[in-house]
Amino acid sequence: MIFGKANFLIAMPSLKSPIFSNSVILMAEYKDSGALGFIINLPTGTMVKDALSLMKIEHDQQLEIPILFGGPVQTDFFWAIHSPEFEGESTIKVHDKFYLTSAQEVIPLLQDSNCPEIFYAGVGYSGWGVNQLDREIEEGSWWYGEFDLDLLFKTEFTKKWDEAFKILGADPEHLVDFSDPFDPVIN
Repeated sequence: MIFGKANFLIAMPSLKSPIFSNSVILMAEYKDSGALGFIINLPTGTMVKDALSLMKIEHDQQLEIPILFGGPVQTDFFWAIHSPEFEGESTIKVHDKFYLTSAQEVIPLLQDSNCPEIFYAGVGYSGWGVNQLDREIEEGSWWYGEFDLDLLFKTEFTKKWDEAFKILGADPEHLVDFSDPFDPVIN
């Protein structure tokens, strides 16, 4: 069993789930009771500033941040990954450089000069029960990779999955055998 937080879970090319295909998940918790993560490379097409405008919430922050689809669990849960100046009741200290908090706790701070910097925002999360993620990693659906700040903060959404494999020293095209076992040329 692997435990930790601030690591990445990377979908292997063989994972054909429509939700998780080519996903990179930031792990917030991974313990014996289960795992919690957030997909960080799947924008919904809506920006935070637009969602706040629809909710008629005033703010002084520059919120040109896409809202991400964090996973299929509790898709009404709105979250923010932000700088560590703020810590609320729902805050998870994922890394010393950023925390994760329910957006309900962060939104009231948007008009405050002490508002933390918001790096990501999203809806939903990815969750696994006891030993579920361990089994999926053993089956080859996921690669549990070491955390990389550049992958999180400096890599475009559309390039995160490929870049995650480069960090691991692998090429996803070479991780799956695409040959036809019934091809007479091979046999």
